[in-house]
Amino acid sequence: MTSFVGLFALMAAGCGASTERAPHIDTPSAAKPSPIAYSAQSETREDVTALFLDPAEAGLSGGETQTVPEGTLSRLNICVPLNPLNTPGVPVDKQYATAKEAFTVPYKGRLTQQGWVLPSEAAASTLMKQVNRKLPQCRYSGSTNDPVDPTRRISGVSRPQTYEPDAFGWHGQQIEQLMNVNGERTSVSTVLILQRGPVILALDYTNYEPKEPEQTLRAYNLGVLRRVLAHPA
Repeated sequence: MTSFVGLFALMAAGCGASTERAPHIDTPSAAKPSPIAYSAQSETREDVTALFLDPAEAGLSGGETQTVPEGTLSRLNICVPLNPLNTPGVPVDKQYATAKEAFTVPYKGRLTQQGWVLPSEAAASTLMKQVNRKLPQCRYSGSTNDPVDPTRRISGVSRPQTYEPDAFGWHGQQIEQLMNVNGERTSVSTVLILQRGPVILALDYTNYEPKEPEQTLRAYNLGVLRRVLAHPA
């Protein structure tokens, strides 16, 4: 998820987008479910990172790649808040953390992929309950001054909803977010925080395309994230 610093990186990537036209968005088709897509089994952190897309698969070739080694992440941040000093999240023992990968192409998009493999499905379910208790902080519509630059007025809309169980065994929460700076749209984001057995997967696609309709971008975002969920390990 996006941290305090990441929030303003997100804003910066969106700012100025209205003056530089990004390529036309083609909505990717969702992966077709397999009748034997998932069966309960022991999964390792390496199994989970094998699901992650590379930049070409994510449609983000030629940009910046950031990787955090496995066993490093000790917190699951849930969404980008209006107040970046109060990012909702829950602690997770870092020994269960997969690597974290993020790909960014300015004026186009950013994909973040990370996960945790807990000791049991019950432990993962307990973590998801902690996430669910924080979700009210991810439901808002409002505005605030940028604490770094008072000439910038940040406004946002964030709506969490249930991600119903899919053919690949994933279920959990989907959070749709929209950010504006000084009245100009900077980003349309889709966040998935999902569970499958002992695995928690956190995915975020932030779309910086300035001109396409919001619903078109939301469909595109979800299409990319579903490629991860259906990706053969």
